Amino acid sequence: MTTPTLHVLGIDPGGTTGWVLLTVSRLAIFAGETPEILEWDYGELTGPEPRQSTEIAQMCREIQGLDYKTGPAVMSEAWTADPTFHSTDQEQYSPIRINAQLELLHFQGKMGDSTLHFQPRTIKAGKGVRDDKLKRIGIYVPGSQHIQDGAKHALNTLRRARESFDFALELWPYPANGLP
Repeated sequence: MTTPTLHVLGIDPGGTTGWVLLTVSRLAIFAGETPEILEWDYGELTGPEPRQSTEIAQMCREIQGLDYKTGPAVMSEAWTADPTFHSTDQEQYSPIRINAQLELLHFQGKMGDSTLHFQPRTIKAGKGVRDDKLKRIGIYVPGSQHIQDGAKHALNTLRRARESFDFALELWPYPANGLP
């Protein structure tokens, strides 16, 4: 059975990890229906990195429970080193460690039927996803750059999925009834 909705979980990992869950109609991604966010949720995780990672994995299993056998597409921000940034602060590597733990949890099957992807931080502001757009569509959360960044990753993921059928199938590889 094909589920009527799809979920994308945008993650901004780090010492404070922001996350945004967007739910859309499957037809908005795969059949040209007008895109609309049907539901959304958000939050922040703090504390030890392994706890944050396992909380994300648990969240994925809970989200999958909303639509049987269709886990969320998880899009986390890929962290790249800035060669001009000279710091010995190990906190800057927190996103790398969290993403590595997410890869392990995904490999172990502890994220349910989720798919796990990474996109560069530079993409979150690309293609017009700025704070004013978040405000306009009603998913701006004042005071939390981490949540705003998670929302930008989620929105860019949906845009990219609508632009590329192949990318959409990477995010939600659950075909049934002639419709992916």
